[in-house]
Amino acid sequence: MRQSFPRSQAKTGLGMRITLALLASTAIISGGGLYLPAVAQEASITYTVPAGPLGSAITRFGERSGLQILYPADLVRGKQSPGVSGNLTADEALSRLLSGSGLTYQYTAANTVTIVPISAAGTSSVAPDGSIMLDTITIQAGGANTESSNSYTTTASTIGKTDETLRETPQSVTVITTRQIKDRGLTDLGAAMNSATGVTVSPDQYYGAGRFFARGFEISNLRIDGGAVGVTSSYDAIGSIGLSRYDRVEVLRGADGLFSGNGEAGGVISLVRKRPLDERASTAELSYSNWNRATVSYDYSTPLTKDGDVRARMILSAEKGDTFYNGGELDNRSFYAIIEADLGDSTVLTFGGSYDRQRSAPWWAGMPRYLDGSDIGLPVEASLGTDWADLDHKGWEIFAGLRHDFANGWVWNSNLTYAEHKYRGLYGYLAGAVDPLTGDGLVYNGSHNWADGYQIQADTNISGAFDLLGRRADIVIGLDYAKHSSDVNRSEFTGPAVNLDDVGDANWPIATIPDFPGDYYFNFHPYTETRYGVYARGKFEMSDQTRIILGARYGNYKYSFHRASYNRDGSVNWREAIDYSDNGVLTPFAAVSHDLNRDWTAYASVATIYQSQSRYLRGPEPGSPLNPITGRTFETGLKGELLGGAMNASLAAYYTKREGEAVRDPRYAGASNPGNGSSCCYLDDGEVTSRGLDIEVSGEVASGLQLFAGYTLNINKNKETNGVYSAITPRHLVKVWANYNLPNDYSKWTIGAGLRAQSTTKVSGTEWVERAGGEWSEVPFNFGQGGYAVADLSVRYDFSDDASLTLNINNVFDRGYYAQLGTLSKNNFYGPPREIALTFRSTF
Repeated sequence: MRQSFPRSQAKTGLGMRITLALLASTAIISGGGLYLPAVAQEASITYTVPAGPLGSAITRFGERSGLQILYPADLVRGKQSPGVSGNLTADEALSRLLSGSGLTYQYTAANTVTIVPISAAGTSSVAPDGSIMLDTITIQAGGANTESSNSYTTTASTIGKTDETLRETPQSVTVITTRQIKDRGLTDLGAAMNSATGVTVSPDQYYGAGRFFARGFEISNLRIDGGAVGVTSSYDAIGSIGLSRYDRVEVLRGADGLFSGNGEAGGVISLVRKRPLDERASTAELSYSNWNRATVSYDYSTPLTKDGDVRARMILSAEKGDTFYNGGELDNRSFYAIIEADLGDSTVLTFGGSYDRQRSAPWWAGMPRYLDGSDIGLPVEASLGTDWADLDHKGWEIFAGLRHDFANGWVWNSNLTYAEHKYRGLYGYLAGAVDPLTGDGLVYNGSHNWADGYQIQADTNISGAFDLLGRRADIVIGLDYAKHSSDVNRSEFTGPAVNLDDVGDANWPIATIPDFPGDYYFNFHPYTETRYGVYARGKFEMSDQTRIILGARYGNYKYSFHRASYNRDGSVNWREAIDYSDNGVLTPFAAVSHDLNRDWTAYASVATIYQSQSRYLRGPEPGSPLNPITGRTFETGLKGELLGGAMNASLAAYYTKREGEAVRDPRYAGASNPGNGSSCCYLDDGEVTSRGLDIEVSGEVASGLQLFAGYTLNINKNKETNGVYSAITPRHLVKVWANYNLPNDYSKWTIGAGLRAQSTTKVSGTEWVERAGGEWSEVPFNFGQGGYAVADLSVRYDFSDDASLTLNINNVFDRGYYAQLGTLSKNNFYGPPREIALTFRSTF
């Protein structure tokens, strides 16, 4: 009789259970059992794992052996290992590590091992052809944490509030795991997003965090630990987000109206903080690059009580050095602390905080162009900034979380984050469209900037499963509240003109810079956005293979944006105020998924778009806010869990349509700049479409070979202009990274290589430029750059299980390109040239 194997299902709870069918793409089902090809683990290598806590011993074994080890934290908590030392096979070493623990292991894929209690282990036997025959077993799942998995993929993500496998999520999701972050030397959110499938990163020297785009739309929303949504930049002036405190970066592409409410259709970012470990552990890291940049970090985790019920972790990091362009400097410091306490067997309390200070000498404006759109051809290390530019950004946060697991499998989860930031900036830069005949057109510009702000993110939800007409139903219901507010002051000033031939000798002495506030200044206060609501999602089994997912968010949105221009004496030039609210906003979500077989699931989903555009005003003057943008994202595709979950694969086709986009109202004249405030007048007649494909593979595709590969096709269109809506998004985008741990006598060596490639990009529009004689005129532009590819390499040598040295070479062939195209006068940013970094890590 042929045995059926249900797909793995993640269930909620700290003791989240997964029924493993132990499936692999090469498995043969026969005679009532599952046959996995025999795994060649006969090669011997040297292990030096000291006696101590079992969880720590397993982690060190996994790093040395290259195996992916799956187990729940609760299964090993409080258990000790005798350790292992000597030249042994992986099987011999792991057997010794587990000796006396009451646990054993089974291979669930070619390079994946699952730790289980001896009493729960499935029986196994060796088939005549030498393959291993295993029964279906039930184990505790390890959850979404990636820190100890040593993998480029994850068993689950929390992008949808609860732990859910990538295969179960009916939208496109990318997870950048801890292993990827370490192997590729990713230090901040911008670097991680530049590695994610389908995401384009726009450099932003002004705010520091950068801007992220997917499918032609900005990704402006960010969640931490599955909480309420925050923002990534804008007037909130969030600094560059370091990765040292985060376990992973999750990116959902497409609309997220269900859990985010207001937002662009590009997607949402989810960051997950690192938690305290069960055993005492310290990790030190030191890195230095050829840009004269040094980084150092120290990570310490320890139980605070004998039984481990209270645990703490602290992470310190610092970065100091230069940028690739002349005059740029960095001096960043970060501190993170977290305490986790078990309040009984079913409740966990978490609280902590962080502090960041970022100091830099930024160059805000990027390169200009010639009036005809051609490249002015300055070298990549050139800077048109000033030597006195300075940005001092400080931010701190406190957070708390409470989770309770009920006896019936339901889970209540709540978290709260409060963050404040302030920055002081002084900027100076050359900008202006350059006359190709005379070299004139460049003018020094500068500004003083002061800002203070805060964010609040609160979320509480309950999730669980129940029986509905004999079938399983999974439910999550929650409330959330998010608010961010800033008080921004800006004073602008203009300096001397400079000919292009004299750029190298140009100087704008700081002694000539006016004190703040200058002759006039702008104030943006209050700039506040508030959203709150209730959300619910249900996943209903219609059969053993088919599920329907239905959800909706009912929320409220409020927006206040007041700005004014003042003279030096405090008298008012003009004022403008927008106070807008939209209550009872409904953003539904629906999807269906069907298991085609034990490895693959087909799905289709539709997500609703709601995006306020109250900063755009409808005539007659002084104007009133436009209605929000609405629309939908349709997506269908295939998702696979292969090689027993060691590899995830996905293929998606998507179509997004947004209606009500702001377009200029020809009945009203006058300049407008809604990105820096608001002005009249607009109509909500615009329509934008985006369609394409996403393909991604992540995980261990062969013994010792970790792979992350993504390809995106995007075609976006602005129907108002009949042209491209988002010029920053290339039609074709490829991102690949592979990491291979050499076998046998060379097992101490690991080699990595990657490629980022994109097709041609173009920008077009009009811009006001100053002509000779001081006259201004509106000049059209249309320019671009051809496709390009950037290759990266890494080599790691493991001195022992506890110490390693990694060489990362980014942009190996020193490829010249623009990371962003702007306008004729500014915002054309070079991509970074070759960087060589050496990193030493030690765990003790």
